[in-house]
Amino acid sequence: MSRSSTDPPPDDRRDDRRRALENACVIFLEASAQPPPEEFPATWRPAGPAQALEDLATSRTPRVVKLQHMIQALRRDPKAYERQGDAVRLVLAHTLPTVDGDDLPPRPRVDAAMRHLGEVVRAPGGRRFEERHWLQFVEGAGELFQFDVPERTFRGRGRCNDLETARKRTPEGKLVDSVVITSEFLSDQPPSDFIDYIDPRNWPNCSSFWQDMAPLTRATRLPGGGGYDRVFDEVVDIGSRTLRVPLAVGFRVSRDRSRVWVRFNIDPDQYAERKGATDPEDRVPVDVDTGTVSAELRPGGPARTLVRATKYLHMADNDGMVPELACDAGWPDLMIAMAERCATRWLREEPVTVTPVDAAIMRFVDEVAAEYQQGIGETSPHFRRLIGRFTGASWDPRWINDLLDIGKVTANRYGAVASSVRGLADGLRNADRGGRP
Repeated sequence: MSRSSTDPPPDDRRDDRRRALENACVIFLEASAQPPPEEFPATWRPAGPAQALEDLATSRTPRVVKLQHMIQALRRDPKAYERQGDAVRLVLAHTLPTVDGDDLPPRPRVDAAMRHLGEVVRAPGGRRFEERHWLQFVEGAGELFQFDVPERTFRGRGRCNDLETARKRTPEGKLVDSVVITSEFLSDQPPSDFIDYIDPRNWPNCSSFWQDMAPLTRATRLPGGGGYDRVFDEVVDIGSRTLRVPLAVGFRVSRDRSRVWVRFNIDPDQYAERKGATDPEDRVPVDVDTGTVSAELRPGGPARTLVRATKYLHMADNDGMVPELACDAGWPDLMIAMAERCATRWLREEPVTVTPVDAAIMRFVDEVAAEYQQGIGETSPHFRRLIGRFTGASWDPRWINDLLDIGKVTANRYGAVASSVRGLADGLRNADRGGRP
């Protein structure tokens, strides 16, 4: 729902990562002569493109998201490549690999990356960032950046525009033109490595846009650990808007673990119940929110696993800015976070009201919980094989190998937990001892 022009602007409570992504998008929309969206009060916006790029450079954002975001911004306002050269170079410096323990890469490497970037910014194709522009950048600058397989193959931009819509039904059966949002990447890891990240319960740990996936119903679990069905209250922040959508989720893991996927759609019962709410803020803000996220084996290609997300979105109030930001920032941020193992390598930034000591403890608890959760999943196939050695037609002495495999998983997880303990100690040592109430 749109804010009234007489309402005071809300406080900017976004964390640094989401603020950097959204501000870069909005400031360059304005530079390309598009009106500023209502969801972004003037007090939220950066002073100009230079500040937007500087904030993006120093934010805790996966570098592919930074680079693709910057390329898209500069294609919307190509003159900024020259006018904001120092800020552009700063983004490149914060995404290039460093050498010999330096904080930033040497200047010649930044200069070389700047030349490749200029070629992509000036490439044909209008102001919209397309997949071919990323491929051009990877081909030209890939050696400089030492991109890995998920980074080289990440596709998240150029697929969200007025030309890419699909007719989808609302919970009431009406067909509407819904925006299509797709992201994907390839990985050398097996699909089973993405079980935790594809499970929607963990999305708030992966992206600063997702605030909560609160259960609305009890889970109906499939036998053999094959997944579950459940309705969640998905809470996503975009700009100053909070979108609360009741999603019916079906999470699945195939028996051979060659495919992991989740499908989601608006729960019709919850939608109907909330449609009659007297407070407009309690109503469901979208009437189409459906799609899938999956990881599956794709033999014969450059990498064995394809991770892909497809989402169809239509706002009940026809607000076009929210789907654009979902495409430009929200879903790419979530997807590349999955590629970087978001549940274990880095976590959501804590709100500014959390003390350094509290933040260090929360990070430690989340990291250890994630390690044990993943460890259970990794040991399951070894346990199944172990049991099969004794319940098969004949006794199989190879059960000792299964025990060793289970022990190896346990040892690796305890090693990761030990690293988390060291991280906790460092965090507590560096925290302001007077900051805890």
